[in-house]
Amino acid sequence: MKHFTLQMFATVVAVMVTGAVQAQSVTFVQDRDARDAIGWPSHRAVPVVADWNGDGIMDAYYGGTSCTNNWQVRGVLVKGLGNGTYASEIEPLLEDYEDQERVPETDEEGNPLRNDNDEIIYQTDETGEYIWQTVTRQRVVGMKSGLPYSAYGMASQTLDFDQDGLVDLLIQNIGGNDTDTDQALVLVRNKGDYTFSVVNDSVLASLTMNSAGEGWNEGNEWGAVAVGDYDNDGYPDILYQTWGWNRADDQWRRDVALLHNCEGKGFEMANVFRPLPADMEPNRLGLYVKEADVITIDEDGVEIIVPGEWTTQTTNAIKRMSNGNVCFIDLNNDGWQDIVVTGWADGDDTERGGYELRYYENTRDGWFQDATDKLIASIEGASSVTDVWDTWGGTDNIITVIDYDQDGCQDLLLMGSAVNREGKQAYVLYNRGEGAGNVLLQEYATNLVPQSGLGCRTFLLADFNGDDVCDNFTRGWTNYADRNDWTEAICISKGIDDYDITLHGHESNWSGAYIGERTTSFGDLNADGKLDVVATGWTEKQDDFIPSYNTTDFAVSAPSAPEGVSAKMDEAGNLVVTWEYVQLSTFGEALYNVYVKNNATGALRQVVPANLATGAQLGYSRFGAYVPGLGGSGAVPTKLFAGLPDGSYTVGVQAVTYSYAASPFTTATVDIDNGIVRVKADKARVYQQGNMLTVQSNDAQMVEVFNAAGQRVASGVAGVPIAVPSQGVCIVRCGTEAVKVSINE
Repeated sequence: MKHFTLQMFATVVAVMVTGAVQAQSVTFVQDRDARDAIGWPSHRAVPVVADWNGDGIMDAYYGGTSCTNNWQVRGVLVKGLGNGTYASEIEPLLEDYEDQERVPETDEEGNPLRNDNDEIIYQTDETGEYIWQTVTRQRVVGMKSGLPYSAYGMASQTLDFDQDGLVDLLIQNIGGNDTDTDQALVLVRNKGDYTFSVVNDSVLASLTMNSAGEGWNEGNEWGAVAVGDYDNDGYPDILYQTWGWNRADDQWRRDVALLHNCEGKGFEMANVFRPLPADMEPNRLGLYVKEADVITIDEDGVEIIVPGEWTTQTTNAIKRMSNGNVCFIDLNNDGWQDIVVTGWADGDDTERGGYELRYYENTRDGWFQDATDKLIASIEGASSVTDVWDTWGGTDNIITVIDYDQDGCQDLLLMGSAVNREGKQAYVLYNRGEGAGNVLLQEYATNLVPQSGLGCRTFLLADFNGDDVCDNFTRGWTNYADRNDWTEAICISKGIDDYDITLHGHESNWSGAYIGERTTSFGDLNADGKLDVVATGWTEKQDDFIPSYNTTDFAVSAPSAPEGVSAKMDEAGNLVVTWEYVQLSTFGEALYNVYVKNNATGALRQVVPANLATGAQLGYSRFGAYVPGLGGSGAVPTKLFAGLPDGSYTVGVQAVTYSYAASPFTTATVDIDNGIVRVKADKARVYQQGNMLTVQSNDAQMVEVFNAAGQRVASGVAGVPIAVPSQGVCIVRCGTEAVKVSINE
């Protein structure tokens, strides 16, 4: 008989994966018949993969245009059925309306009468006017599922906007492209039963947008939107950037905005940014108030304009930029998300404009301080913030948050063009700050293929071969290996910053996978634990929907569940959850997802959407959204939750890999009473004999058993043997606790 506890997870998983993860080339097999099962192929779309109904099988959404269907559009809901089978919801929502039409004269058989010129003869009244009749017609006004129409959407992302445990959708709709929609950032609430509703939020509706069809963020769409929780209230906030027509100012302008989530009810614009001191700031436009110009007429009647002086009055606004990137990142390793913004910033006659990189430090009180000056020490010979911009400012590039060396600290990966460097770039800024609150960056030239133009084409960053290190699939312009053209690059990891590299022209076929020019996404589409590639696009079949299934030979394994989960209150009244590090099986430290749930009300706050029972991720959040371990900074893995009232809570912590494989949540019960926290570790034991499992618990609680795909395969109560119908890894859930067990006989 085998006996498992939460404390034994590390040993169990290590035994399961020993020798199983070997770096190797990635292979795929295309499914060219999926389009027929779904029934609505499309192009001009980027699919978003997520588990909309929480059944452990990934679904998808895409918009776009279908020339196959007479250039109509749909908001297509792809329902995953497992094993690479699909159903769809493409039924339009029709609305009756009334209009009028002229009534023709007819013969005895009801055919319209015509004159000698073959013109229809219409009925007229006694005054000679045409007779009109009211006719009831129908028009398409949306989808029965509630999903909207959209075009493209490289920055579309998943989140749990209202923290109801269901994964919602943030769509970056470019608009136009026959969709009859305007460019917009569209938030879609998931109702959990394959129905949805668009959140009509006034702040989202007020954002600066280009005219429909003219791109987003001057073509750098991927970097235009970031999701994070800057104030640790448990609700995801949005950081946004673009160039477009501002409705309030009635003019074209660049724009950056921080949208604060008001407890899942909507957003408010957060102007919470303190600028650099005026004597240190080279570009005060939009950050400080300037006096109005003084216009005088001299004795010869010549108009003289005297520019107004800069004042010390601040606007509390973030610096407006475009054609760049926005990122939430814990750059000073203190458990609070900071902000990095890059792009082109306007100046004026007295202030410098150009490409900038700004660091805004979270001051833990709902505000940010422009702390770009703290980056000066990271650059040899630098003495001002303009040296920071001249070193790391760039154009037509992607900047993303990733723990590149897996030391537990969040780094910045930059790929594209730089203002003062020749050729394309692919380098990382390592986070080397030692101790909470310290900032130090170290630039390192990576071995990735340097490319620009990735923000409007293909940029996939995830682990496709199970070695716990990200692979990189891109399509952009490069001068790598004597090329000077658009190139598809596949960088398959053999270790940290060690890759097998394959280069293509635009062949739309990487190792068997169909990769579209601007349509590619990823996710586990056949529930085997491996990340697949999915694309809509233009093929010999015209529009298409093409899953490419990952057939690489490696054993899928989740990381060990964290141990030592505990909590306390800090001086500011925040609940501070801590746990022990989880080492990934091959290279470095895991990412972490954390939740806290009120045991009386069920109110949930979770970092990224995941199934609480199985730990399965409900979407594919960018890696910067997860909680870093902070091992490289010497800190303890930590997540803060602000504003929790007294009560009894369950806190859960899980480890996640770069292939989005996740451990079950390790949980503890936390009682908060007048700022005093009592923690009771949850401990359930699972005994196994063959395919029979028995859970030993203090209470006769309900027990559920889930397979690796997150589907429930058995249930019972604690203390009574439960038969599990299949072999392999399963998750046993008892109350708030989960245990992983391998059924081998």
